Amino acid sequence: MTANSLISGTDARAASTQSTKSAKSALRHNAFARRKLISPEQRESAGQRLAAQTDALIDSLAGRLTDRSYGLQPGATVATYVSMGTEIETRPLLNALLNARMRVIVPLLGSGLEIGWGELRSLDDLHAVRTSENATTGSGHLHQRPEEPSPLPPQSTPSAASQPSSPSSRSSEPLQSQPSPPLSAASPATLSSPSPLPSPTTPPATDATALRNASLIILPALAVDRHGTRLGRGGGWYDRALTYRAPNAPIIAVCWPWELVASDLPREPHDVPVDAILTPDGVTWLSVN
Repeated sequence: MTANSLISGTDARAASTQSTKSAKSALRHNAFARRKLISPEQRESAGQRLAAQTDALIDSLAGRLTDRSYGLQPGATVATYVSMGTEIETRPLLNALLNARMRVIVPLLGSGLEIGWGELRSLDDLHAVRTSENATTGSGHLHQRPEEPSPLPPQSTPSAASQPSSPSSRSSEPLQSQPSPPLSAASPATLSSPSPLPSPTTPPATDATALRNASLIILPALAVDRHGTRLGRGGGWYDRALTYRAPNAPIIAVCWPWELVASDLPREPHDVPVDAILTPDGVTWLSVN
């Protein structure tokens, strides 16, 4: 193989990578344009319908969890997220999971660089977070990020030998430009929720390794195809975070019904496919490859 052919091959791969990135960027632009047409009231209503799918979601896991013929049991850890911006409101879903006695963990962004998770024991625990990175931009606009629970005090943790090595720092995929509107006072998601069953051997959900304990992972998506390829925001935070997941833990993407697309989405080697999508209309399991 000549030097010229090696250079040509490198150039071709670089061009292909750039083409994939450009295609993803265009798809994100279109997804956000569609979402901007959705009113806050529609997002809230969709969130209530999403929460109504909780029992069906748990039941659908029967036989899909390793060595289990049943769905999630009380005390199981579910990794999910707090919605913002144009995403479907997830606070009703969080509340439903807590009422089902699940242990819920959500992203802790810290400075915006590292991967972390915080345990959510009640919706009352959520609070807005500001850092030097998201306080203001040069134009004076406030940058928001998802609400977070306060980190829990240290607990006993597994031995270091049982924990995976740390991947590179995360980028800012979960950061968004504006928060979701507050739920109405009449919404059941605004009620305080019971804590999940105690798990004295569970490590504190404050670092990336906390995801190893999750039996189910629920994350946001802008689009998903029938093979499980997920289009995220482009920061790669979840792709890095998911390297810590337990083997065979199902990954479910939350999106609007029309964001399950028939055509194949562009996929890069680091993209982690999802196993199913959850929309206000229900759960759809995919043919992941």
